[in-house]
Amino acid sequence: MNKNNKLTMSLPIIVIGIYVASIISADEQEPRLPESSFYRQLGLAAKRLRMILYVFTAEGWQPRTRELFGYQWQGGRWLRRPCPLPDVVYDRRFFTDSNKRRNSRDVLTQIKEEKPHILLNSSLPAKLNVYDALKQDERLTAYLPATLPYRSASQLEPLLESYPAGLVLKPEAGMHGLGVIHMKVNSEDNRVHIHGRTRSNMIFTKAFSPGLNWKQWVERAINRIPYIVQPYLPLSDKEGMPFDIRALLQKNEQGLWRLSGIAARRGAQGGLTSNLHGGGGALPPLSLLEANYGKPHAERLLEHIHMISEQAAEQLESRFGRFAELGFDFGIEPDGRLWLLEANSKPGRASFRLIGDDDAGRHSIERPLLYARFIARRLYATAAVHESANGRQARDDKRQRPFNVQEVHR
Repeated sequence: MNKNNKLTMSLPIIVIGIYVASIISADEQEPRLPESSFYRQLGLAAKRLRMILYVFTAEGWQPRTRELFGYQWQGGRWLRRPCPLPDVVYDRRFFTDSNKRRNSRDVLTQIKEEKPHILLNSSLPAKLNVYDALKQDERLTAYLPATLPYRSASQLEPLLESYPAGLVLKPEAGMHGLGVIHMKVNSEDNRVHIHGRTRSNMIFTKAFSPGLNWKQWVERAINRIPYIVQPYLPLSDKEGMPFDIRALLQKNEQGLWRLSGIAARRGAQGGLTSNLHGGGGALPPLSLLEANYGKPHAERLLEHIHMISEQAAEQLESRFGRFAELGFDFGIEPDGRLWLLEANSKPGRASFRLIGDDDAGRHSIERPLLYARFIARRLYATAAVHESANGRQARDDKRQRPFNVQEVHR
């Protein structure tokens, strides 16, 4: 047995609950979990690290008996069973319904009243709030596209005149490139051209002749959902395919930020987004950047992406609380200008598997677990904990609360 294995065997067992919005289950059928492959990998890694890990929803909490039911990966399948209350909650909830979000939050409060736990990751607010936080850091302002809240279609007309390449409208709380709209005025015929992807992931194209009411169409399409407005940036490669660079930053077992991996994502020719959910693919970043900018510039771009990601992570933590991981999306113009497009507190990992980056894939799975152990040991250092046949039980009563800790970043 090597030194690392001996250390793992000597550590107390940590219980991690992955909190998701919904799990579809039917009698005698395999339950359908969101991100099932990702959670399966987490479950296998947790077993190697002597951790208890399960996936649960708000419906798994039984308020009368104060029990929590979740799904554990055992014997090659997901099994529903009663689970010990978590030490650490890994929040992977994605909601479109505000009532379900509120109920889910209330359930988490009830669980915490029964036994204290730690949230592995804070949540980021809407895109405009994230932009406002990042632009407070002078090191980041040059990399942030101008961003305004959408008020009405009338505000777009003067902006279209100011930005010949057009505008991009994005849902403030959107993801996966859904609901994104690009609009521009054709200089030859003055027609307003609009294309994008609906919130149900359907591609659309519209063109309005001068005098026709394109504003009315925009108002109906947005339908009072909060949107942001940005100038359209030409973020395509030499073949005319849109692409971006995803950097995954995670904390390690010492609570320090580390770059777990970088991947390039490329969409279809003439498309608006490169997101995998919109039909995009993944490529090794260095090969894509070398083909477009040459090797020296490509290497400098990747260095800048790493540096900017760390600076942005520190800035977001200073405003919104502790994070275990953050995904950052970068766009690059044909002349090599770099833009920080988006930050994500619930990043995906599929790109690393698609490009065959085994080290990035392994880090992306193991680091959240190792960091969960780190914060659990620090925050519960004053609680005497022992193990029993039914899981972990604390000698201190349930009124005890963990103290707040902010890691020192260096």
